[in-house]
Amino acid sequence: MLRFSVVIGMLVACGSNVLADLEVVCPSEKQTLLLRGSAEVSRGVRTVTGSVDATGHGPITYYTVPFRKGIFSLSWKASDEKCLVFVFDSKPNGKATHALKVYVNGAPGKGKDERDVLALVTYDGSVHADKKATIVKHDHYSACNQWHEMSVTFGGDKAIVSIDDKSYAVSSERFLEPIEKCGVGHFSGSLQTRDVKIQKHDEL
Repeated sequence: MLRFSVVIGMLVACGSNVLADLEVVCPSEKQTLLLRGSAEVSRGVRTVTGSVDATGHGPITYYTVPFRKGIFSLSWKASDEKCLVFVFDSKPNGKATHALKVYVNGAPGKGKDERDVLALVTYDGSVHADKKATIVKHDHYSACNQWHEMSVTFGGDKAIVSIDDKSYAVSSERFLEPIEKCGVGHFSGSLQTRDVKIQKHDEL
């Protein structure tokens, strides 16, 4: 995945104290939860298959490894070019809520049919009674049936999303809360993942 020097540079950009210890966590089976679809693991590759249900949601795997500052990273390969979504939830006031969603080859709602776009969705000011979302789109395309490397670095109110050789910055007050869990989802076909890691850079 990312070279250590690049990881440190990204943490500095996000305001981290690079002198703090870096703890690398590979999520265990107990820390991994699949919602919808089915999953198989072979030779370090996790393959999830399935399609959307009556609510419009597709399969998603959640990794519950809380951290305040750090990096979520993985490699992935999709069987088709339809939209993927990476979800990062915080838990302010004891209730899980979205902090960031990253859509690859698509966007929320009707934007799921778009292909040459990466959408970053943040939720400042959003509450249960008045849901709000800010969507920022970038030109981007990830080819299907190819492995891609992805990481999302959190530090302070900033995050950096990196896919292969491209990086995108985003900020939100929600990022000041610890990330409770990270999700990897898709809407059709199969999605393969490997080398899923959370590099925690929390300051004590």
